[in-house]
Formats: sequence, structure tokens, C-alpha cells
Amino acid sequence: MNKLLVTIQIPTIEQSFDLFIPINKKVGTVKKYIVKAIDDITSGLMVEKESYALFDVDTGKKYPNNIYVKDSGIKNGARLMII
Repeated sequence: MNKLLVTIQIPTIEQSFDLFIPINKKVGTVKKYIVKAIDDITSGLMVEKESYALFDVDTGKKYPNNIYVKDSGIKNGARLMII
């Protein structure tokens, strides 16, 4: 399995989305993909910028940009938040 299905919550626009993310990319790269996808889905409600942080909703853990998703502890079905 090369992808994980995760739920991404975006408090700034009060919406959540189910997305597949690749496990063989770094968290920072995946975060950019997520922001771009949500910006496209919402017709520009989410502005692309570098300062977004990715957190686990259940544990509050902040994921660093420089580790691979497969090494981050993110699992299939995880609930993540971008703020």
C-alpha cells in the first residue's frame, strides 16, 4: 500500500475532507499537496502559504516537515488538522 486514507480538518474554513496521501513523500511535501487540493476543491477558500502546520487531532502531535509519512506514525484512517 503506497497511500493512506486520512481525514483532514481545516478549522479556518470549518470543513473536513477525506484524502489519500502518499507514504513515500516527506510530510512537508504532502502538506503542500493537501493545501493545494483543498484550495482547488473549495475554489480558493484556503490560501496556499508555507506556515501551515500538520497535527494529529487525537494526540495533538505536530508532524515535522522533514520526515517521511511512512516514518511519522500517521496511520490509515488518521484524523489530521492543518492550521
